[in-house]
Amino acid sequence: MARIALAGGGTGGHVYPALAMGDELRERGHDVLYYGDEARLEGRVAPARGYTFRALQAPAFPRGGILGKVRFALELAGSVLAARRQLREDSVDLVLGVGGYISAPPVLAAWTLGKGRVVHEANVAPGLANRLCARVADSVLLTYAETGGRLPGKAPRKVVGVPVNEKILVGDEAEAAARYGLDPARPIVMFVGGSLGAARINELAIACASRSDRTYQVLHLTGRRYHDEVLAAFDGEVPDGVRLVDYEDRMGLAYGIADLAVCRAGATTLAELTAVGLASLLVPSPNVTENHQEHNARGLEKVGAAEVLVEQGWDLDAAVSRVEVLLADPVRLQAMAEAAREQARLDAGRQAADVVEGVLGGRGLLR
Repeated sequence: MARIALAGGGTGGHVYPALAMGDELRERGHDVLYYGDEARLEGRVAPARGYTFRALQAPAFPRGGILGKVRFALELAGSVLAARRQLREDSVDLVLGVGGYISAPPVLAAWTLGKGRVVHEANVAPGLANRLCARVADSVLLTYAETGGRLPGKAPRKVVGVPVNEKILVGDEAEAAARYGLDPARPIVMFVGGSLGAARINELAIACASRSDRTYQVLHLTGRRYHDEVLAAFDGEVPDGVRLVDYEDRMGLAYGIADLAVCRAGATTLAELTAVGLASLLVPSPNVTENHQEHNARGLEKVGAAEVLVEQGWDLDAAVSRVEVLLADPVRLQAMAEAAREQARLDAGRQAADVVEGVLGGRGLLR
């Protein structure tokens, strides 16, 4: 068996697919570590999931200016040297990079040491770190086939989808009802802005929760940085049938009790929605590379699994109406849920692990 380092993070869209692939590799007997930024999401989640965590540092990519780029190059070189030392100390055989600026030094360091390198890109438009790392990768894992043409390098590409944690598929309704204090016999809409939260989705959730004639319940995953702000919007007194949660590490329960999700459209979120078969109203983040979240969302909308609500020209009353019209139509929600389930790729983790083992075997790194 081999020793493998997962590298990357910053957001749930990087961290959770990495851990899903790591879980599959661990089940196959490999020793898996996590390299990341201890101050960001991976620094909290990976150790909690039982992974040995190595804290690294990496410079953020500059957006312009010669001096900034020179400084970045020097800092990156220092980060790569530090990653080389850590890889040697840990006797790592292969680095699996999942994006986020912290992923670049370990992947580049593995290249300089002749170790295996695999890169996973979750989105249609690849991030800067993966565009850099793809040049030296042995293999590139994709969610969308069209992404292959947007990445440099000659490494073979394989479309595997976004691996998800199998635990999200297990959502006990009774346990969820007790956890959230909600009645599963009444419609429930879940608002979630991703691991960091989203101000615009929170705005919509507050508006829905505040409706005096509301006939549905609200499960609102606020994000830790927004939780106090959302609570203050209710003057500290949350309405009946509304549950606020700052961060949920058992998303299977949240998915399992919800009838509709109002959320962003990152690749990981969509992979989870399709895996559990849940209808959604998608609010793509406008602050992403090449507007890739709207592209992701339109794909689910096209097959009838979701509706899309864009932020440009946002009308809050109209947005509330969109939520309530969907919740009032259980037949439509069921059809959307079934359409979502048809898009699921539940074998993504297995396929990714197969590619990793293929690279290890081809380089003689399987012990």
